[in-house]
Amino acid sequence: MSAVAPKAVATSLVEVKNLKKWFPIRGGILSRVVANVKAVNDVSFGVRKGEVLGLVGESGSGKTTVGRTILRLIEPTEGSISFDGKDITHLPKGELRTYRRKMQIIFQDPFASLNPRMTVGDIIAEPLVIHHLASSAQARNERVAELLQTVGLNPDHVRRYPHEFSGGQRQRIGIARALAVDPDFIVADEPVSALDVSIQAQVVNLLQDLKDRLGLTILFIAHDLAVVEYISDRIAVMYLGKMMELSSARELYRNPKHPYTEALLSAIPTPDPTIKRDRIVLQGDIPSPINPPSGCVFRTRCRYAIPACAETVPELREVSPGHFKACIRDDIL
Repeated sequence: MSAVAPKAVATSLVEVKNLKKWFPIRGGILSRVVANVKAVNDVSFGVRKGEVLGLVGESGSGKTTVGRTILRLIEPTEGSISFDGKDITHLPKGELRTYRRKMQIIFQDPFASLNPRMTVGDIIAEPLVIHHLASSAQARNERVAELLQTVGLNPDHVRRYPHEFSGGQRQRIGIARALAVDPDFIVADEPVSALDVSIQAQVVNLLQDLKDRLGLTILFIAHDLAVVEYISDRIAVMYLGKMMELSSARELYRNPKHPYTEALLSAIPTPDPTIKRDRIVLQGDIPSPINPPSGCVFRTRCRYAIPACAETVPELREVSPGHFKACIRDDIL
C-alpha cells in the first residue's frame, strides 16, 4: 500500500513522493538478483522554503539514503523528487548539472570528505571552478576568503592542508565548500556526529546562523534528538526505511503520537538529575531491511502491538493539524 503524502505546501522547495531505494543483492554463478535491501521503502514528505527539517532515526533507518537520493547522488528505484516545482527524478546529467548548484551536501565525516592532497583554498574554490562562478583568479581568491570568514575561519589559512585543522574546523571547511555555489538547499548528513560535544554546539549554531542570514533550506539528518530539537522547525522520524511520524519540532517533543518516537524521546538524557523520566527500552534489534516485518515494520519492537499490526501497512495520516503518524492505533499516546 502506498504511503499518503502530507498535503503539498505551496512554498515547498523539495517534494518527495513514494520514494523507494532498494539495493540489489546478487548471487550465484550468473550474479542474479536474489534479494533487495529495502533502504527506503515508500517515503513521502516535503521541505518548505526557509525551514530546517530534521530527519531522525536509529542507524540503518534510511536517513542518509533519503538525503543522497534527493540530491541524485544515488538513483531512486521508484517515486519522484521535485525541486522548486521541477521534477528532477529522471533528469539527464547535463540538465541535472544546473540543479547541482542549487543543492549541496555537508558530509558526516570531516576527516574523510576533504581531499588531503588539496589546500583548503583549492577545496573551497573547486565548486567555483566547476560551475564557472569566478571571472578571474583574483575573484575566486576573494570569494574563498569571504567564505572562510563566513564560517568563522581565518582567511590566511587558505594554503594549509586539512590535516592541519581540528575536526570542528574541517567541518567548517566542508560547510564553506557547500556554500561556495550559493545554494538554496543543503542536506546536512549528520554533520556533528563525528565531533566532540563541545564542538557540536558551535557547528549547529553556525548552521542556524547561516540559515537565517542566507535564507537556506536545510534537511538536517541526525540520530541525536537533542541536537535536532534545537535547530529544526519540523521533524520527520524514520524507522527501517519507513516514515513513522512528521510534525513541528515543538509538537513532536511535547506530544509524540508514535510509539517509536516515544521511545526515542525517552532516551534523551536530562541535565537536571531531579527530573525522573520513564525510560522505554526497545526489545531486540532492528530487523533486516532485506526481509522487513509484514504490516507495520515497527511492530516486532512495539509495546502496543496487536495482531492487526502484522496485517496492515499503516499509512502516514494526519491525526491533528500538521501532525502525521503511521500507526493504526488511535487509542494510545
